[in-house]
Amino acid sequence: MKMTDRDFGTRLGAEVRHQAVLLSRDPGPMVAYVFMALLLITVTRPMYGALGHLVPSLPTVGIDQASAGMAVMFSLFALKVVGAHMLNERTWNTWDRLRATPAGFGEIIFGKALPLYGAILVQQAVLFGFSAAVFDLRPKTGWWPLIVCGFAWSACVLLLGAASSTLARSPAQLGAGGDMFAILTTILGGALVPVVLLPGWLRHLAPASPGYWAMDAYRTAMVGPAGALSRPLAMLAVFGVFGVLVAAAIGRSQR
Repeated sequence: MKMTDRDFGTRLGAEVRHQAVLLSRDPGPMVAYVFMALLLITVTRPMYGALGHLVPSLPTVGIDQASAGMAVMFSLFALKVVGAHMLNERTWNTWDRLRATPAGFGEIIFGKALPLYGAILVQQAVLFGFSAAVFDLRPKTGWWPLIVCGFAWSACVLLLGAASSTLARSPAQLGAGGDMFAILTTILGGALVPVVLLPGWLRHLAPASPGYWAMDAYRTAMVGPAGALSRPLAMLAVFGVFGVLVAAAIGRSQR
């Protein structure tokens, strides 16, 4: 029987609602990450401001560096949340049931992804909104470039999280691997210590990290020029496509 657009919309809506319910029943990890990020923005802002006086060549200092760095760092920790929700379908032995429905592989992944994407976007909005309201963050290029970066980086995190769920075989593996990936990517990206202050060998490795391009995008969105955003956004798209390919290739083999 030929599938109609209405059938597709019904199935997708059901999957989105199901995933939204799962998220709402266990909001603890995302709430904790937001709280920790707000706390670290508050305590690191003075340090980054003082660092800017000592090293005038730093591209971002003060609240710009603090808000961008914590947004990147804790969205990477949220990647584990994305991966866990995907992995749960296998550990709960419900993945085979989903695959037995008329919904295609892409429909299932898309339906699960939408609520998770919304959660990461909310995280980013809260962090930058807090920085604007409390510490007077004011992007020199306006808010639209920063919003575009938020959507692009959140999508990249979501797709990498989907890939992590196919690579991990258990929640313990996902937790350990996710923490290691988050810390390494945070360091290489310059979210904690600006890249120009890292040891030379780490500076050379930094462009291999999606966090590096996320920080580059956020930095450009805040201090300009806005026209330079195309390169970091394109690189985030490359990492996102890599996540899609890994998730699709391994996910299909796990039918």
